[in-house]
Amino acid sequence: MSVGANAVMRPANAASAALIRAVPHFTGLRLSWTHESLKSEGVEQFIDEHLPTIRTHNPHIKFTLMRSYTECDPFVVGDYLWSRHRKKRVSWKTHHQILSMVEEMMAHAGDYREGLKRGVNRRLPRGQELWDTETMGHNVFEVYSKWKGDSKPADEITWKNHPNLVYRKY
Repeated sequence: MSVGANAVMRPANAASAALIRAVPHFTGLRLSWTHESLKSEGVEQFIDEHLPTIRTHNPHIKFTLMRSYTECDPFVVGDYLWSRHRKKRVSWKTHHQILSMVEEMMAHAGDYREGLKRGVNRRLPRGQELWDTETMGHNVFEVYSKWKGDSKPADEITWKNHPNLVYRKY
């Protein structure tokens, strides 16, 4: 039984472009490359082959393509909520390697600190979280009216239904 050379050399992640779904805190993807440059050949192939499929399955993501005629290194930048981003240099990478980087950015997010290769950091900035230890015994969102008979609004936020409530273990 002989197997053709194309079947053996085909990467396993080529079909994963249709399966990529962005995590909720991923907001945008920026691609920058130099036109007709050997360094950027993989980025151009990625844009032709995989990006249309990713765009159709993630219509809420903002995609920015920046093509330059001045020689520069190609980059893939993932934008996240709270002005966070993750940047990867993709010089001399194949389109399948770039696809795996984009999949990592969109599906797993990653640490937002520059230059460090760490695990996924899903914590919000400190001013946006509400800790359960801050709300012990009282509702921090309750506004006391001097008119005691006023009815409470139906959509009032309490500490129990706050979207960014964090239970801390002590």
